[in-house]
Amino acid sequence: GDEISAVINKLWNLQLFSDINFYITLIEGDRVALEIEIEELPTLGEVKINGLKKGKIESLLKDTELKSGKKLSESFLTNTKNYIIKKYQKEGFLNTKVAFNTIEDSLQNNIYRMVVNIDLGKRVKISEINFEGNEVFSDKKLRSKLKKTKQRLPLRFWKKSKFIEEDFEADKEKLLDFFKEKGYRDARIVRDTTFLAADNTLAVNFEVEEGRRYYFGDINYLGNSVYSNLQLNQVLGIKKGDPYNGVLLKKRIADEKPDA
Repeated sequence: GDEISAVINKLWNLQLFSDINFYITLIEGDRVALEIEIEELPTLGEVKINGLKKGKIESLLKDTELKSGKKLSESFLTNTKNYIIKKYQKEGFLNTKVAFNTIEDSLQNNIYRMVVNIDLGKRVKISEINFEGNEVFSDKKLRSKLKKTKQRLPLRFWKKSKFIEEDFEADKEKLLDFFKEKGYRDARIVRDTTFLAADNTLAVNFEVEEGRRYYFGDINYLGNSVYSNLQLNQVLGIKKGDPYNGVLLKKRIADEKPDA
């Protein structure tokens, strides 16, 4: 029982077979003769990709395991399809579609040729960026802090308004840095949502919490034997009562040295 299960699990873990069955063919005393029936997964032969430029095809083949000799399991096909879709969605092609077409090779047993059809569609552009929960700063002000995530404006059609996930994530950090620079060190993005409209444009909504504003109090130094408090204060350029700017404070501590 347990030994047979272990053998079958080892065979499955090889990821070479689509079906495994075993049969008892003979019982003699305490000995049992087994017959194991296996069905091999089809093997990938030639691969062709449609819908991409040559350079992108070569890059995609390197990034995936779409190469001759690969066993075509359902999990491999599903994972590869999802990978391709997510890869190009991150580049702004949110409507990417992928379809695999496999054709059995008539000259080789269990070898399949594959055609990968990729339809990127058009890059999705941002129609509007809205904020909720902001009381101190206007929507316009907050939008201006998103350096690469911009909404489409009719009179500024040449401005970039494509949705790129990597840029979007970086811009969220820039938005939080802006709040921190103004003293709102507890500010956070509660949630961000996107809505794809029928005209293939994207609405981006932010819900933010600004929190309370902080100010610098007394600044004390410990262990400064070389530089005086006055010299260190001049380096920081910060005085009591200034709005707390954690971003600037961190930068000045890391980058500057006082003159001896």
